[in-house]
Amino acid sequence: MIQYRWMLVLTLGLLAASSAVAQEAEPPTEAKPAAEATPATEVKPANEIVVEISGLENDKGQIGCRIFSKEDGFPGKKEKADEQLYSKPKSKKGGCTFKGYKPGTYAISVMHDLDTNGELNTSMVGRPKEPWGVSNDAPAHRFGPPEFKECTFKYEGGTKVIKIKLQM
Repeated sequence: MIQYRWMLVLTLGLLAASSAVAQEAEPPTEAKPAAEATPATEVKPANEIVVEISGLENDKGQIGCRIFSKEDGFPGKKEKADEQLYSKPKSKKGGCTFKGYKPGTYAISVMHDLDTNGELNTSMVGRPKEPWGVSNDAPAHRFGPPEFKECTFKYEGGTKVIKIKLQM
């Protein structure tokens, strides 16, 4: 029995000694610098074109916004627009947000639809009777609206803000 206890003491001693040697041999653990930390999942910005409209004389009616990806129908044919949105003006400002658009070339037309009929009212000769505007704030031509190519802008994804001042 004494021999068994002696072996047990000897074995435990050897284990303790080898554990101490192993701890001395291991270099101390260092924390990872912040730059090497695994980044959190990045949130992709929404693909949206935000239109901010200024130059409203009042908060009556509604704001109509149309986005076009091609010349056909620009600026007035709502059935040819890629999308048409309406919003209520507030504090003599208005706007709309087109969501989910892919990178490309677009043009925007807007109107302050004072009578909320969904159309830009014009005179017998075609001059607008309600405030209107287009991207790039392109002016009207002598006998018609600005051309598509004068109003286009490049959209590369993410959030893009287009500012338009209404004309009369």
